Amino acid sequence: MKKFAKKFALLSMATIMLVGCSSGGGSTTSSSSSGGGSSTSSSSGPSGTSVIALGSVNGIFSPFFVQTTYDRTICDTVHEYLIEIDRQGHIIPNLADYTVEEIVNDAGEIQTVYTFKFFEGITFSDGTPVTADDLIFNYKVYLDPTYDGAWPLAVLPIVGADDYKNGSATEVEGIKKIDDLTVEVTLDGVDPSAIHSLRVAVLPEHYYGEGFVKGDLSTVKDKTGSPMGAGAYVFESFENNIINLAANENYYFGTPEIAKIKFQVIDSANMFEAVRSGTIDIADPSATPEMVAMVEEAGLHYELVTHNAYGYIGLNAEHIPDVDVRKGLMYLMNRGPAIESYYGPHATVIERPMSQVSWAYPQDAEEIYGYSKEKALEHFLAAGYEQINGQLVKDGEQLKIEVGISGNGIMDHPVAPILTQMKVDLEDLGGSMEIFDTDSSLFFDKLASKEWQMWTASWTGSADPDMYRFYHTEGSSDRHELKDPELDAILEAARNTLDTDELLDLYHAALEYVVEEAIVMPVYQRQNMYIFNPEMIDIDSLPDDMTSFYLFYDELHNLKMK
Repeated sequence: MKKFAKKFALLSMATIMLVGCSSGGGSTTSSSSSGGGSSTSSSSGPSGTSVIALGSVNGIFSPFFVQTTYDRTICDTVHEYLIEIDRQGHIIPNLADYTVEEIVNDAGEIQTVYTFKFFEGITFSDGTPVTADDLIFNYKVYLDPTYDGAWPLAVLPIVGADDYKNGSATEVEGIKKIDDLTVEVTLDGVDPSAIHSLRVAVLPEHYYGEGFVKGDLSTVKDKTGSPMGAGAYVFESFENNIINLAANENYYFGTPEIAKIKFQVIDSANMFEAVRSGTIDIADPSATPEMVAMVEEAGLHYELVTHNAYGYIGLNAEHIPDVDVRKGLMYLMNRGPAIESYYGPHATVIERPMSQVSWAYPQDAEEIYGYSKEKALEHFLAAGYEQINGQLVKDGEQLKIEVGISGNGIMDHPVAPILTQMKVDLEDLGGSMEIFDTDSSLFFDKLASKEWQMWTASWTGSADPDMYRFYHTEGSSDRHELKDPELDAILEAARNTLDTDELLDLYHAALEYVVEEAIVMPVYQRQNMYIFNPEMIDIDSLPDDMTSFYLFYDELHNLKMK
């Protein structure tokens, strides 16, 4: 048996010790210095009420079935995860410690065993202890034949999961209770992404599982609007667009400092004024130079945090099969001025198609395609095009490119200036470019059916940096259609190792490959803004070095009122 000695967890702990006092990639900008939150709760107990702005919510506050970011904010406040994510996206212990082992079974096949052991003394908000039975119940819900939520546990090759989901089995062979605090999960093969799907919020069986039987999740769904968990706050009510929460005095990581939290649904356009006037304590308006100026003038505190998403320009290699044509187009993408004009200082140009916040992003990545009409022409000529009578022609056909953008019909999009300049430059060289600015529905329909030659969109990042689904020939979200055996081999290798150093090398190689093959031009990563009323919130209680993986919500129990 080959034991990986909690490779991910140890790396994560080392990362925290090494970079816990820095942003680890410039992810946070603060308007003033802050001392960071303390894990020690006030001896006098929780006090005060804070009001936090949220966008629209659907009222689906169950991690089993949550659909929107704002609903998930409530879920994450009421519930607690089995294991967690640190500032750079590494998996670390939370309610449980864990180990990962690669073994060979009796049939000579490689399997991976994940062992989760809850820490002593953890309870749900009603005082009931958290046990192994609760975790197994959660896994059974996700593997139920009638489960229709979004959590991807069912795609994992858990031993016996297929028999449970599609057969008559009433237990999952590969999910075993070792003792009251320990659960062992066995998967066929090796998959470094699996840990992210096993990282579930732990919901109480005695509450959600009352009346639960395999094949009928109705009683579980009945609790969707009235959650109960092991998180920092206890759900009280949702009415008149206000979600009312109270401090969980049984919270394992310390009784929250603030007695009551009210999440108030409010339109983003009204968030600044609501905080300025004292109606709201915390909000997240769009980060623009104008907004930053207004916030500073009003004397509010703000934090700028790199958004965990990136914008890119994609090319379809089947529609544009010649790599020199694709590279020529890349050299016509003048990214810097466009992003500066749209976001000002609140976005950066990126060089690889991955969130810069991720531990897997190559921080030393260099630009491959600087803007150059001359180099663009060199590649068009290398592809066999000739400039004849003012046109770029090959085999009697002019070079023509069609590009899709979802700019609301008025080119309201950060990449729009890049495309308009490309059109001018390409036509000046003798080619032709037609820009189709469509509504989002039509744009994404055509993207899904792989009709665009070229397009601009964005991907929201996750803690899992795996790129298989984006670029592999069999990838579920591949829109580039490169179908390259060498790239496929890199991506497959990255799905068959648990060694973090090896994964890092493979991810970097894949990122380099897709840019060199000119199927994706990474463009920008913007910032999110969080504003705080310093007359109401103790700014020193905010966590240091927030990233999109680790916000003030992750230390909400440490937040203090003035």
